[in-house]
Amino acid sequence: MVLYSLVQVITLAILYTACCSPATAIRDASYGYFSIDLIHRDSVKSPFYDPSMPYSKRIGHALQRSFINAKRVNENRGLKRPKYQTEIIPDHGEYLLNISYGNPPHQVLAIADTGSDLSWIQCEPCIKCYKHKAKLFNPKTSSTYRPIDCKSKACMELSLPETSCSLTKSCQFFESYADGSFSNGTVSRETVTLGDQVLPNMIFGCGFSNGGIFRETWGGIIGLGGGDYSLVSQINTFVPDKFSYCLIPFPKPDDSTEKSSKMIFGNIDIGPGFVSTPLVPKLPKTYYYVTLEGVSVNDERFDIRDNSSSQTSLPKGNMIVDSGTTLTMLPRNIYHEVKAAVKNAVNLRTMKDPQKSLNLCYRATKVTNVPKVTMHFDGADVELGKDNIFVTVSKHIICLAFGPTTDLAIYGNLAQMNFFVGYDLQNKMVSFKPTDCEKF
Repeated sequence: MVLYSLVQVITLAILYTACCSPATAIRDASYGYFSIDLIHRDSVKSPFYDPSMPYSKRIGHALQRSFINAKRVNENRGLKRPKYQTEIIPDHGEYLLNISYGNPPHQVLAIADTGSDLSWIQCEPCIKCYKHKAKLFNPKTSSTYRPIDCKSKACMELSLPETSCSLTKSCQFFESYADGSFSNGTVSRETVTLGDQVLPNMIFGCGFSNGGIFRETWGGIIGLGGGDYSLVSQINTFVPDKFSYCLIPFPKPDDSTEKSSKMIFGNIDIGPGFVSTPLVPKLPKTYYYVTLEGVSVNDERFDIRDNSSSQTSLPKGNMIVDSGTTLTMLPRNIYHEVKAAVKNAVNLRTMKDPQKSLNLCYRATKVTNVPKVTMHFDGADVELGKDNIFVTVSKHIICLAFGPTTDLAIYGNLAQMNFFVGYDLQNKMVSFKPTDCEKF
């Protein structure tokens, strides 16, 4: 679930759909950017939306994904290219975007996430495909589809031990998952359309043999991570090497509004009032690493400590910014200190989380004294609002929107809501500005 979940199991799901209208797009050539809508997977505009599913169950699924995503991220650390070692859960990912492949365009609705690189979709003729409700992409009907030669630079850089040449000398990919899910096919180039922006020669995987526990509405995976062949990295040949998003608050119980978040590729002037922290280059390149120095609750600050080393210096790149993870996952010792300080500041009788995922919860109407919680990044202090600190888990209960982890910390999408979050990949910075994203 970074924008996140996702190749892996922060997972990006893709849905082929004929019913969905094209993405709303904003484009300004003079500034060098274009913008598309991001739709929360639990909003009424999402094809994932199930009106019969209780709100508490929907939010419970999202919270559980946070813990699964944290496990997946830490298993991938230190690898040149992430391996898919955790179980694929069909509800992974949080925000959807419209995207089209080929000429003529074949539209899909994809869950956008910053934790994924190489994209793949189900393609015809499908030797073995999991059941899918809509028509699959047929490369033979597209005038712009081109398979990549197995001796090309892209193939060599993307290759895994399982990668091989086909009889036609085209580059093959094979992505496998611990639960037995997989995709096998041809690494290819194709024209991609986002809004009204046409992007030729984008590299992706055309999967001709796919299987596992995917949903019938899934068509594959889309990557927006930091790797060289993610969609974000490839777009930098058309617009400046920057992207950003503004996430509207998580849908509340009985919320029937159809508002959308925004994702922008390229330059955009957001004016003053933002703070910035360096992006730290680390492997795997998929993730967007920042340095968290500490967390404050009111006037009490809890600094990050490196318990795995005798060194007193703060480890750089100790947190990733990920829109595909719901909760913010803090180092275990800091989490318990923050939780205790929030509990002391709120000073109310606690409630039980009906989903049994979180353990500091209150009756929503009683919490009027919200403590000031500040994330202290390297060079940037980000003060959170109430909707960033507490998540609504039922009509009457809110819970602390943080969780513990024993390894790499994750800055999740609840903490990013109503902030303009901008990634400057050329200058290696990420910026935050408090913003009413429903009016952005």
